[in-house]
Amino acid sequence: MRIRLKLARPQDGGGDEIADFELPEDPAQSGISGTWEGASVSTALQYLQRKVDPSLAYVLSCRRGLCDLCAVRIDGKVVTACTTPLRDGMLIEPTRASLQLRDTVVELSLVRRNRI
Repeated sequence: MRIRLKLARPQDGGGDEIADFELPEDPAQSGISGTWEGASVSTALQYLQRKVDPSLAYVLSCRRGLCDLCAVRIDGKVVTACTTPLRDGMLIEPTRASLQLRDTVVELSLVRRNRI
């Protein structure tokens, strides 16, 4: 399974880029139980940050869709990463580019004023 992430690394002097990541066929080899089919986007982001790119920034809190802190834009639609199942080829980006701090993380103190 392949996913694409819009990465922003302004503190590293870089701009935005779309990065392709290939998830391993057998997630059990990486400590993930089950299969990627039906796994949440949060699970994939957690795997990528732990095993592939330790500098990947994302937000994870309740893991049940209650807090909305893990909101991301997937293929143009704002959803919670913890309740959205993975799909091959999906594009994951921050909810709003003007609030982006790094990768999928946005400035949460401005969310109420700017309405994601």
